[in-house]
Amino acid sequence: MKKFITLLVVFCTLLGTCIGAVSAQKVIPDELTIGMISTISGEQALDGVNMTDAIRLVQKELEEAGGLNVDGKMVKIKWQIEDCEAKPEIAVNAAQKLIEQDKVIAIVGPNNSSDTIASAEISQSAKIPHITNTGTNEAVTKVGDYVFRACIIDPFQGKVVAQFAYDDLNVRKAAVIYNNADTYSAGLAKAFIDAFTHLGGEVVANEAFSGADVKDFSAQLTKIKNANPEAVFVPTHHTNVPLILQQIRGMGIESTLLGCDSWDYAVLPELVGLDIIEGAYYVTGFSPDAETAKEFVDAFTELAGYRPSFCSAMAYEAAHIVLNAIQNAETIDGPGVRDAMMKTSLDLPSGHVTFDENRNPIKAGVVLQVIDGVAQYVTSVTPAE
Repeated sequence: MKKFITLLVVFCTLLGTCIGAVSAQKVIPDELTIGMISTISGEQALDGVNMTDAIRLVQKELEEAGGLNVDGKMVKIKWQIEDCEAKPEIAVNAAQKLIEQDKVIAIVGPNNSSDTIASAEISQSAKIPHITNTGTNEAVTKVGDYVFRACIIDPFQGKVVAQFAYDDLNVRKAAVIYNNADTYSAGLAKAFIDAFTHLGGEVVANEAFSGADVKDFSAQLTKIKNANPEAVFVPTHHTNVPLILQQIRGMGIESTLLGCDSWDYAVLPELVGLDIIEGAYYVTGFSPDAETAKEFVDAFTELAGYRPSFCSAMAYEAAHIVLNAIQNAETIDGPGVRDAMMKTSLDLPSGHVTFDENRNPIKAGVVLQVIDGVAQYVTSVTPAE
């Protein structure tokens, strides 16, 4: 009897082990859906165009390859794109739809920090990986451990602009004009001011406007003009940039113009005016002139008819980070893909990308200068701690 019981225990143990092994096996589906949330319409629709074209290129690559190769099985990838109109409450609804109805394995976007912070709460709760392409505010990945970003963060970006201005341009007096109703703009302004003053520079004017609908910046610019800065930092979305820069020059302010990653659109110089933006510098996380970007830039330009921006490049990279994670995940589900994303070590257009413990990519900041209407590479900056 004792021998029988012993054999039964051994059998049950082996059976349990076998069942556990079977249940832990990587089940590879025939098709997976990845979601994207973006500003397809509204004042930031240009971002939506750039992101959609980036996903079109990714899908073209997948179709040419016959699908995504996951352990030898070609998996069909479907993209479900939702419009958030640059409104956090709509971004939340979009995330809920993607997760509950479309059953996405991951979400790319949105492009705005405020939209990402709101929608990522939904993804975090559902344990669905969520990676923004250009949500640069530091608070984005603090939502939770399922939230990533493909771009540099605001504090880092602000430090890059400050250090470049101080070290390379020998600027000692700077002014800032920003949108205090936007977390992206306000975060960049603060980061620049903190870094620039820490280096020994002086912010002689720190002027805010409230809301993207503001058209007249004369009150802020009068104070900036009277302060006589050597450079003016304009950390705001591209929709505000043309009017602000036009009014800066219109008021006779001849200071060097400094910008951020939201300036990174091939069409921006034309919108601003070539004579106005000539010589301006801005920081971004991607240079189309980099050797690592050549193949992507050529393919994107052929497909879309224009050079990729920071927004489109980071959407492309975010998509590939998700796809790479699916290929390397131990289980094809939210937790499995999330764990694989943490281990990302991938060569992308912006260079080799890994993540730090806060799920922010480790990369240098890139400074571009507008010359003859085209943004050209100047230098890469890794600011001192």
